[in-house]
Amino acid sequence: MSKMNTAADRDRRQLIGATRGRDLYWGFTIAVFGNLFTLYIISQGGNIPQLAITAAVVGMFIFVMINSFDCMDDLKANIDDTDDDEANTNLGKKFKAAPWGMFKVVITLIFGAIAVTQLLEVW
Repeated sequence: MSKMNTAADRDRRQLIGATRGRDLYWGFTIAVFGNLFTLYIISQGGNIPQLAITAAVVGMFIFVMINSFDCMDDLKANIDDTDDDEANTNLGKKFKAAPWGMFKVVITLIFGAIAVTQLLEVW
């Protein structure tokens, strides 16, 4: 008998998936608005606080990477706990086949490019 196979376990998996998915979206939202704010400050030109802006940009990049990777790893672990019946549902098949590594690369490229371009403008 597989682990995590009761009705309560399936409900718990759904709740965990919804919660971690929400956390992932909130992390993206915070990073997008934070980057828009730093872009606004950079676009003002003049005597901007270079060190403070650099710390904010690097901190935001680190935050979004940790948040995103942790949420994606939790979502993958959550689907890996499914039994055969649940894994063979349409949703189970989709989650099992999800390219988690590609998602991580895309997030790194997007937010990395934003961070690098902001830092180039600051320095």
